[in-house]
Amino acid sequence: MGMAGFVQRVAQFCAREQLLHSGLGIVVACSGGPDSLALVEVLRQLTARYQLRLAVAHFEHGIRGAASRADALFVQEYCAAHALPCVVEAADVPAAAQAAGQSLETAGRELRYAFLERVRVERGLDVIATAHHADDQAETVLMHLLRGAGLTGLAGIQPQRGRLIRPFLSVTKQEIRAYLAAAGLTPREDATNSEPDCLRNRVRLELLPLLRTDYNPRITQALCQLAAVAGDAQTVLADTLPPVQLPLPRTTLLTLPPAQQRLLLRACWREATGSLTDLPFTAVERVRQMVLIGRGSQQQLPHRWCARLRQGQLTFVQSGDA
Repeated sequence: MGMAGFVQRVAQFCAREQLLHSGLGIVVACSGGPDSLALVEVLRQLTARYQLRLAVAHFEHGIRGAASRADALFVQEYCAAHALPCVVEAADVPAAAQAAGQSLETAGRELRYAFLERVRVERGLDVIATAHHADDQAETVLMHLLRGAGLTGLAGIQPQRGRLIRPFLSVTKQEIRAYLAAAGLTPREDATNSEPDCLRNRVRLELLPLLRTDYNPRITQALCQLAAVAGDAQTVLADTLPPVQLPLPRTTLLTLPPAQQRLLLRACWREATGSLTDLPFTAVERVRQMVLIGRGSQQQLPHRWCARLRQGQLTFVQSGDA
Protein backbone atom coordinates (compact mmCIF):
# COMPACT_ATOMS: atom_id res chain seq x y z
CA MET A 1 0.00 0.00 0.00
CA GLY A 2 1.59 3.25 -1.16
CA MET A 3 1.18 6.76 0.20
CA ALA A 4 -1.95 7.50 -1.81
CA GLY A 5 -3.45 4.14 -0.88
CA PHE A 6 -2.86 4.77 2.82
CA VAL A 7 -4.47 8.22 2.69
CA GLN A 8 -7.42 6.82 0.72
CA ARG A 9 -7.93 4.02 3.25
CA VAL A 10 -8.02 6.53 6.10
CA ALA A 11 -10.44 8.68 4.10
CA GLN A 12 -12.73 5.69 3.51
CA PHE A 13 -12.76 4.86 7.21
CA CYS A 14 -13.56 8.49 8.05
CA ALA A 15 -16.39 8.48 5.53
CA ARG A 16 -17.82 5.23 6.91
CA GLU A 17 -17.71 6.55 10.48
CA GLN A 18 -18.75 10.10 9.45
CA LEU A 19 -15.68 11.65 11.09
CA LEU A 20 -14.96 14.35 8.48
CA HIS A 21 -17.13 16.83 6.65
CA SER A 22 -16.59 19.96 4.61
CA GLY A 23 -15.19 22.88 6.59
CA LEU A 24 -14.50 20.85 9.72
CA GLY A 25 -12.13 22.49 12.21
CA ILE A 26 -9.72 20.02 13.84
CA VAL A 27 -7.24 20.25 16.68
CA VAL A 28 -4.67 17.55 15.86
CA ALA A 29 -2.87 16.23 18.93
CA CYS A 30 0.76 15.70 17.98
CA SER A 31 3.56 14.41 20.19
CA GLY A 32 6.03 14.28 17.31
CA GLY A 33 6.02 10.47 17.39
CA PRO A 34 5.23 8.24 14.40
CA ASP A 35 1.48 7.95 14.87
CA SER A 36 0.62 11.57 15.52
CA LEU A 37 3.06 12.92 12.92
CA ALA A 38 1.46 10.66 10.31
CA LEU A 39 -1.99 11.84 11.40
CA VAL A 40 -1.08 15.49 10.90
CA GLU A 41 0.38 14.69 7.49
CA VAL A 42 -2.65 12.67 6.35
CA LEU A 43 -5.11 15.33 7.48
CA ARG A 44 -2.96 17.92 5.74
CA GLN A 45 -3.27 15.82 2.56
CA LEU A 46 -7.05 15.67 3.01
CA THR A 47 -7.43 19.40 3.66
CA ALA A 48 -8.20 20.30 0.05
CA ARG A 49 -10.79 17.52 -0.29
CA TYR A 50 -12.70 18.54 2.83
CA GLN A 51 -11.64 22.19 3.22
CA LEU A 52 -10.38 21.29 6.68
CA ARG A 53 -9.23 23.90 9.18
CA LEU A 54 -6.31 22.46 11.15
CA ALA A 55 -4.40 23.48 14.25
CA VAL A 56 -1.68 21.28 15.73
CA ALA A 57 -1.42 21.03 19.53
CA HIS A 58 1.54 19.63 21.46
CA PHE A 59 1.51 18.99 25.21
CA GLU A 60 4.89 18.74 26.93
CA HIS A 61 4.54 16.62 30.09
CA GLY A 62 7.66 17.74 31.93
CA ILE A 63 8.79 14.13 32.40
CA ARG A 64 11.58 13.42 29.89
CA GLY A 65 13.63 16.58 30.26
CA ALA A 66 15.63 17.72 27.23
CA ALA A 67 14.19 14.96 25.02
CA SER A 68 10.67 16.18 25.75
CA ARG A 69 11.57 19.79 24.94
CA ALA A 70 13.19 18.60 21.71
CA ASP A 71 9.90 16.89 20.79
CA ALA A 72 8.09 20.20 21.17
CA LEU A 73 10.65 21.99 19.00
CA PHE A 74 10.36 19.27 16.35
CA VAL A 75 6.57 19.71 16.16
CA GLN A 76 6.92 23.50 15.96
CA GLU A 77 9.45 23.27 13.14
CA TYR A 78 7.31 20.78 11.19
CA CYS A 79 4.29 23.07 11.51
CA ALA A 80 6.27 26.14 10.49
CA ALA A 81 7.54 24.32 7.39
CA HIS A 82 3.95 23.50 6.34
CA ALA A 83 2.27 26.74 7.45
CA LEU A 84 0.18 24.99 10.09
CA PRO A 85 -0.91 26.78 13.28
CA CYS A 86 0.81 25.23 16.28
CA VAL A 87 0.08 25.56 20.00
CA VAL A 88 2.50 24.18 22.60
CA GLU A 89 1.91 23.95 26.34
CA ALA A 90 4.18 22.58 29.06
CA ALA A 91 3.14 21.24 32.46
CA ASP A 92 4.68 19.51 35.45
CA VAL A 93 2.71 16.27 35.28
CA PRO A 94 4.62 14.54 38.14
CA ALA A 95 3.74 17.38 40.51
CA ALA A 96 0.11 17.37 39.35
CA ALA A 97 -0.12 13.60 39.78
CA GLN A 98 1.26 13.77 43.31
CA ALA A 99 -1.09 16.61 44.28
CA ALA A 100 -4.15 14.75 42.94
CA GLY A 101 -3.12 11.31 44.18
CA GLN A 102 -3.13 9.99 40.60
CA SER A 103 -0.80 7.92 38.49
CA LEU A 104 1.44 9.73 36.02
CA GLU A 105 -0.57 8.21 33.17
CA THR A 106 -3.93 9.38 34.51
CA ALA A 107 -2.75 12.86 35.43
CA GLY A 108 -0.99 13.30 32.10
CA ARG A 109 -4.03 12.16 30.15
CA GLU A 110 -6.41 14.47 31.98
CA LEU A 111 -4.12 17.50 31.68
CA ARG A 112 -3.45 16.77 28.01
CA TYR A 113 -7.11 16.48 27.07
CA ALA A 114 -7.98 19.61 29.07
CA PHE A 115 -5.30 21.45 27.07
CA LEU A 116 -6.60 20.09 23.76
CA GLU A 117 -10.14 21.18 24.63
CA ARG A 118 -8.92 24.68 25.53
CA VAL A 119 -7.17 24.94 22.17
CA ARG A 120 -10.32 23.77 20.40
CA VAL A 121 -12.47 26.40 22.12
CA GLU A 122 -9.95 29.23 21.77
CA ARG A 123 -9.41 28.51 18.07
CA GLY A 124 -13.11 28.08 17.34
CA LEU A 125 -12.62 24.53 16.04
CA ASP A 126 -15.00 21.59 16.10
CA VAL A 127 -13.22 18.38 17.12
CA ILE A 128 -9.97 16.95 18.48
CA ALA A 129 -8.20 14.23 16.48
CA THR A 130 -5.90 11.72 18.15
CA ALA A 131 -3.75 9.09 16.45
CA HIS A 132 -5.04 5.93 18.14
CA HIS A 133 -4.67 3.07 15.66
CA ALA A 134 -5.64 -0.60 15.29
CA ASP A 135 -2.77 -1.86 17.48
CA ASP A 136 -3.79 0.59 20.22
CA GLN A 137 -7.31 -0.80 19.96
CA ALA A 138 -6.08 -4.39 20.30
CA GLU A 139 -3.93 -3.47 23.31
CA THR A 140 -6.81 -1.66 24.98
CA VAL A 141 -9.30 -4.49 24.53
CA LEU A 142 -6.77 -7.04 25.78
CA MET A 143 -5.93 -4.91 28.82
CA HIS A 144 -9.62 -4.60 29.63
CA LEU A 145 -10.04 -8.36 29.32
CA LEU A 146 -7.14 -8.95 31.70
CA ARG A 147 -8.61 -6.55 34.25
CA GLY A 148 -12.14 -7.87 33.89
CA ALA A 149 -14.26 -6.05 31.33
CA GLY A 150 -17.91 -5.49 30.65
CA LEU A 151 -19.40 -4.36 27.36
CA THR A 152 -17.87 -0.90 27.66
CA GLY A 153 -14.39 -2.33 28.11
CA LEU A 154 -14.78 -4.72 25.19
CA ALA A 155 -15.84 -1.81 22.97
CA GLY A 156 -12.38 -0.33 23.49
CA ILE A 157 -11.61 2.93 21.70
CA GLN A 158 -14.51 4.35 19.71
CA PRO A 159 -13.98 6.15 16.34
CA GLN A 160 -15.81 9.12 17.84
CA ARG A 161 -16.69 10.04 21.39
CA GLY A 162 -18.11 13.47 21.87
CA ARG A 163 -15.66 15.90 20.28
CA LEU A 164 -12.86 13.30 19.97
CA ILE A 165 -12.25 11.56 16.65
CA ARG A 166 -9.81 8.75 15.83
CA PRO A 167 -9.22 8.62 12.05
CA PHE A 168 -6.47 5.94 12.30
CA LEU A 169 -8.40 3.11 13.99
CA SER A 170 -8.48 1.09 10.77
CA VAL A 171 -4.69 1.11 10.18
CA THR A 172 -1.85 -0.60 12.02
CA LYS A 173 1.40 0.72 13.44
CA GLN A 174 3.34 -1.10 10.71
CA GLU A 175 1.26 0.59 8.01
CA ILE A 176 1.77 3.97 9.65
CA ARG A 177 5.55 3.52 9.70
CA ALA A 178 5.52 2.42 6.06
CA TYR A 179 3.58 5.57 5.16
CA LEU A 180 6.06 7.80 6.99
CA ALA A 181 8.99 6.12 5.23
CA ALA A 182 7.34 6.60 1.84
CA ALA A 183 6.64 10.24 2.70
CA GLY A 184 10.26 10.81 3.75
CA LEU A 185 9.30 11.80 7.29
CA THR A 186 11.42 10.89 10.33
CA PRO A 187 9.41 11.12 13.55
CA ARG A 188 10.63 11.52 17.09
CA GLU A 189 10.95 8.32 19.13
CA ASP A 190 10.02 8.05 22.80
CA ALA A 191 12.37 5.49 24.37
CA THR A 192 9.96 4.91 27.27
CA ASN A 193 7.56 3.17 24.87
CA SER A 194 10.11 0.34 24.57
CA GLU A 195 10.37 -0.26 28.31
CA PRO A 196 8.12 -2.98 29.82
CA ASP A 197 7.48 -0.87 32.91
CA CYS A 198 3.67 -0.61 32.74
CA LEU A 199 0.81 -2.90 31.76
CA ARG A 200 0.23 -1.37 28.32
CA ASN A 201 3.89 -1.66 27.38
CA ARG A 202 4.03 -5.26 28.58
CA VAL A 203 0.93 -6.10 26.56
CA ARG A 204 2.47 -4.42 23.50
CA LEU A 205 5.99 -5.80 23.84
CA GLU A 206 5.38 -9.23 25.35
CA LEU A 207 1.80 -10.53 25.34
CA LEU A 208 0.55 -9.52 21.89
CA PRO A 209 3.70 -10.82 20.11
CA LEU A 210 3.28 -14.13 21.97
CA LEU A 211 -0.39 -14.39 20.99
CA ARG A 212 0.45 -13.45 17.41
CA THR A 213 3.24 -16.04 17.12
CA ASP A 214 1.80 -18.97 19.06
CA TYR A 215 -1.99 -18.59 18.86
CA ASN A 216 -3.38 -16.31 16.15
CA PRO A 217 -1.34 -14.33 13.62
CA ARG A 218 -4.39 -12.09 13.14
CA ILE A 219 -4.92 -11.37 16.83
CA THR A 220 -4.97 -7.60 16.23
CA GLN A 221 -7.77 -7.91 13.70
CA ALA A 222 -9.68 -10.33 15.95
CA LEU A 223 -9.57 -7.95 18.92
CA CYS A 224 -10.56 -5.00 16.72
CA GLN A 225 -13.53 -6.97 15.41
CA LEU A 226 -14.58 -7.75 18.97
CA ALA A 227 -14.38 -4.04 19.80
CA ALA A 228 -16.52 -3.14 16.78
CA VAL A 229 -19.23 -5.68 17.67
CA ALA A 230 -19.26 -4.64 21.34
CA GLY A 231 -19.36 -0.98 20.34
CA ASP A 232 -22.35 -1.55 18.06
CA ALA A 233 -24.19 -3.42 20.81
CA GLN A 234 -23.46 -0.68 23.31
CA THR A 235 -24.74 1.96 20.88
CA VAL A 236 -28.07 0.13 20.54
CA LEU A 237 -28.42 -0.01 24.33
CA ALA A 238 -27.35 3.61 24.81
CA ASP A 239 -29.80 4.95 22.23
CA THR A 240 -32.75 4.07 24.45
CA LEU A 241 -31.31 5.25 27.76
CA PRO A 242 -33.22 7.90 29.71
CA PRO A 243 -31.48 11.30 29.87
CA VAL A 244 -28.66 11.67 32.36
CA GLN A 245 -29.85 13.66 35.34
CA LEU A 246 -28.17 14.23 38.66
CA PRO A 247 -29.15 13.43 41.28
CA LEU A 248 -30.44 10.21 39.69
CA PRO A 249 -33.75 8.92 41.09
CA ARG A 250 -33.46 5.31 42.24
CA THR A 251 -36.74 4.56 40.47
CA THR A 252 -35.19 5.47 37.10
CA LEU A 253 -32.56 2.78 37.47
CA LEU A 254 -35.07 0.18 38.61
CA THR A 255 -36.99 0.43 35.32
CA LEU A 256 -33.96 -0.61 33.24
CA PRO A 257 -32.39 -4.00 32.45
CA PRO A 258 -28.92 -4.61 33.98
CA ALA A 259 -26.93 -3.73 30.82
CA GLN A 260 -28.60 -0.32 30.59
CA GLN A 261 -28.30 0.24 34.34
CA ARG A 262 -24.54 -0.08 33.99
CA LEU A 263 -24.41 2.26 31.00
CA LEU A 264 -26.51 4.89 32.80
CA LEU A 265 -24.33 4.74 35.91
CA ARG A 266 -21.21 5.20 33.79
CA ALA A 267 -22.82 8.16 32.02
CA CYS A 268 -23.73 9.73 35.37
CA TRP A 269 -20.17 9.22 36.60
CA ARG A 270 -18.75 11.01 33.56
CA GLU A 271 -21.30 13.82 33.89
CA ALA A 272 -20.51 14.35 37.57
CA THR A 273 -16.73 14.05 37.47
CA GLY A 274 -15.82 15.18 33.96
CA SER A 275 -13.33 12.32 34.04
CA LEU A 276 -12.07 10.65 30.89
CA THR A 277 -11.24 7.56 32.97
CA ASP A 278 -14.02 5.00 32.98
CA LEU A 279 -15.30 3.31 36.12
CA PRO A 280 -14.09 -0.26 36.65
CA PHE A 281 -16.79 -2.91 36.30
CA THR A 282 -16.52 -3.84 39.99
CA ALA A 283 -17.13 -0.22 41.03
CA VAL A 284 -20.19 0.03 38.78
CA GLU A 285 -21.56 -3.19 40.29
CA ARG A 286 -21.09 -1.95 43.86
CA VAL A 287 -23.00 1.23 43.06
CA ARG A 288 -25.66 -0.66 41.12
CA GLN A 289 -26.29 -3.12 43.94
CA MET A 290 -26.47 -0.29 46.49
CA VAL A 291 -29.16 1.40 44.41
CA LEU A 292 -31.09 -1.80 43.64
CA ILE A 293 -31.16 -2.97 47.25
CA GLY A 294 -31.85 0.52 48.52
CA ARG A 295 -29.62 0.05 51.54
CA GLY A 296 -26.23 1.52 52.35
CA SER A 297 -25.36 5.15 52.11
CA GLN A 298 -22.25 5.35 49.93
CA GLN A 299 -19.59 3.54 47.91
CA GLN A 300 -16.01 4.75 47.52
CA LEU A 301 -14.91 5.27 43.90
CA PRO A 302 -11.58 6.07 42.19
CA HIS A 303 -9.90 9.48 42.40
CA ARG A 304 -11.43 10.42 45.77
CA TRP A 305 -15.01 10.29 44.56
CA CYS A 306 -17.90 8.42 46.11
CA ALA A 307 -21.47 7.51 45.17
CA ARG A 308 -24.13 8.41 47.75
CA LEU A 309 -27.71 7.22 48.00
CA ARG A 310 -29.92 9.46 50.11
CA GLN A 311 -33.72 9.55 50.14
CA GLY A 312 -33.86 7.54 46.92
CA GLN A 313 -31.48 9.89 45.04
CA LEU A 314 -28.03 8.90 43.76
CA THR A 315 -25.28 11.51 43.62
CA PHE A 316 -21.53 11.47 42.94
CA VAL A 317 -19.46 13.68 45.23
CA GLN A 318 -15.81 14.12 46.05
CA SER A 319 -14.77 12.45 49.29
CA GLY A 320 -14.94 14.90 52.16
CA ASP A 321 -17.84 16.90 50.70
CA ALA A 322 -20.91 17.20 52.85
